[in-house]
Amino acid sequence: MLRSALRRAATRSCASSVSRQKSALVTGGVQGLGEAIARRLAEDGYKVVIADVQDGQMLADEIEGRFVEADVSEPRQVQAAIAEVVATFGSLDALVNLGRNNAGVVGSQQVRLGDYDVEDWKRVIDINLNGVFYGLKYGLAQMAQQETGGSIVNMSSTAGFRGFINLGPYTASKFAIRGMTRAAAVEYGNNNIRVNALAPAACETPLLKGFIENSPNPMMTYNFLAGYHAIPALPQVKDVADACAFLLSDQARYITGHTLPVDAGTLCRVANAPERFN
Repeated sequence: MLRSALRRAATRSCASSVSRQKSALVTGGVQGLGEAIARRLAEDGYKVVIADVQDGQMLADEIEGRFVEADVSEPRQVQAAIAEVVATFGSLDALVNLGRNNAGVVGSQQVRLGDYDVEDWKRVIDINLNGVFYGLKYGLAQMAQQETGGSIVNMSSTAGFRGFINLGPYTASKFAIRGMTRAAAVEYGNNNIRVNALAPAACETPLLKGFIENSPNPMMTYNFLAGYHAIPALPQVKDVADACAFLLSDQARYITGHTLPVDAGTLCRVANAPERFN
């Protein structure tokens, strides 16, 4: 057993030291957080494949990558996207499991859990949680066949650490992603596969920026959102992309099973007071 473990460690060390171009699949990678991550990984030398329900061919051309249309709530489409990466580049070295619309869907924000529509619940869970599972299922199976293993980053949220009012299914899915991340990390560590997650707070994506600018009082809206954080500002998409690149890199080669908040300190400051959400 010790000899086997030493061989695996040597393989890991050798794989890390050999310079080669790596491939990465980013689901939900057309805009916002996904776009920032895809661009950052391309800058780091990855050959990036973007999978999304939105057309991402223009972005793929810009970063000299590839685009495949895929809905993460459809397991066969996720499987096909991973097969496309392997067929094109020979391996799947990195998987960024963002889901649809970068971090999944929120669902209704006006309904308490006991009043939530069953079909709406299923939709949020199917995209946010099952979509990440499908990426793990097929991504782990492929990486386990590779001597070099691989690295996976799932997208959780600060909602995966605490209860948020009127965000029941979203909160449940983000908690569950943290659990799946830990389970996969302990199950596949012997295969040279690392699995981590990110938990961003509200970031200044183009969508959120538009919401702020179109509000009756943009400055007040910005200050209200930034006021949730210990650092009184909104993280940028680049901050999340940088954290993702770190977790995928050899600099984090002994980090696995963790969820890294990129939250400007919101988890150590925000109280879930009803008046803040109603």
